[in-house]
Amino acid sequence: LWVVLFAAIIFIGALNYMFQASRRAVRDEAINHARQILDNTVQRVNSILDEVEIATRNTVWLPIKHIDDPAAMYTYTKSIVENNPDLYGCALSFEPYYYKQFGQYYSIYTFREDGKIFSVQEGSEDYHYFCMDWYLLPKLLDRPCWTEPYIDAGTGSDTLYSKEMIISYGIPLKDK
Repeated sequence: LWVVLFAAIIFIGALNYMFQASRRAVRDEAINHARQILDNTVQRVNSILDEVEIATRNTVWLPIKHIDDPAAMYTYTKSIVENNPDLYGCALSFEPYYYKQFGQYYSIYTFREDGKIFSVQEGSEDYHYFCMDWYLLPKLLDRPCWTEPYIDAGTGSDTLYSKEMIISYGIPLKDK
C-alpha cells in the first residue's frame, strides 16, 4: 500500500510537472508566433508609409513648376495613384480663391475604387477641406507631416468618401 501510494504521488508530481512545462512551452510558442506576425505587420505598414512619403516627395516639384495650369493638377494626382498601388488616394488642395476662376474651392482628389481611378473636384459649402487636419497640419507646421488616423465621412449623402480609417501625409507647397 505504501509503495502504491508513493508511486501515485510520484506519478501525480510528474504529470503536474509535464503539464506545467508543456503549458509554458505552448504559451512561449504562441507569444513568439504573435510577435513574428506583429513584426511582419509593422514592416508592411512601414513600407507603405515610406512609399507614400517617397511618392509625395518625388512628385512635389511638378505642381510647383506648373502652378499656373490648374488642369495639370489632375494629371499629377492621377499619376501618383496609378503608380503607387498601395495608395488609396491623392489630393492637391489650394488656398481658398487661389484660382479665382474656380471660386473658393480648388482641390483635386484622385482615388482608387474597384480597380478604377477617379478624379473629382472636392470642396463645397458642406466640405471645407481647408479646415481638415490633413490640410491644416502641414500648413500650420510648415513642414511635411502625418495626420492621426481618422474617418473622413465627407458630406451627408456623399458616397465619395470611404468609411474606413485613413491616415494622410501632407506637404505644404508654396509658390513665389
